[in-house]
Amino acid sequence: MTPEDPVRVVARRVRELRRRKGWTAAQLGEALTAQGVPWDRFTVSNLENGKRQNVTLTELLALATVLDVALVHLFVPLNDNPVKVTPNRTEDADTVRAWVRGQEPLPGMDERIFMTEVAIADLISARRASRGE
Repeated sequence: MTPEDPVRVVARRVRELRRRKGWTAAQLGEALTAQGVPWDRFTVSNLENGKRQNVTLTELLALATVLDVALVHLFVPLNDNPVKVTPNRTEDADTVRAWVRGQEPLPGMDERIFMTEVAIADLISARRASRGE
């Protein structure tokens, strides 16, 4: 199976989620503009049609906010299709989701470093969960 490009996943998911909300491209542009990301219907259409080849992190965060979806579900496929993590690295979607969520490092990463770069609140939450609280 051909690995999916994250920007293409974003484009597909934006179209799906926009339609689920019953919004036009113009309405999504207005919602993004209200969040400080000045998009119009042409920008939305260009993304959805593959004419726009990138999305900034600020834009991605705003898209997730206005479309009411977790960030990870905008750029990682909902199925287990392989996804490009970098131009030269592909992993299955389940592995990428676990990595993005901070649950597991990607294969070959230094697990010790990965597991030590954690917010204190996450450590406390994990500890409480392990105790059944």
